Amino acid sequence: MNLIIEQAETFFISRWFYYYVPSAYVLINSELGSENEILEKIRKVPEVVDVYRVFGVYDIIVRISTNNMETLKEIIAWKIKNLDKVHSALSMIVTENLDND
Repeated sequence: MNLIIEQAETFFISRWFYYYVPSAYVLINSELGSENEILEKIRKVPEVVDVYRVFGVYDIIVRISTNNMETLKEIIAWKIKNLDKVHSALSMIVTENLDND
């Protein structure tokens, strides 16, 4: 019985990893007037899918999609949060895409 459960769990976990593409949204608060400069730098990152300028608490929203979680974390930490004139960044890693279910 345990063997069957383990095989089923392995099947569903493998299927999840097959269809899951690590992605995240990053909300950026930037120095006043530096949005264009930051947008130009962020657009050069190949894994960036969408970039939005917004009004409110945050100035820029970025959607990133990669082939693995480690790359996703590195991009957020080193290519976005580490940019000059970025005061703060809130990262939200996507755990489930409900549109594809």
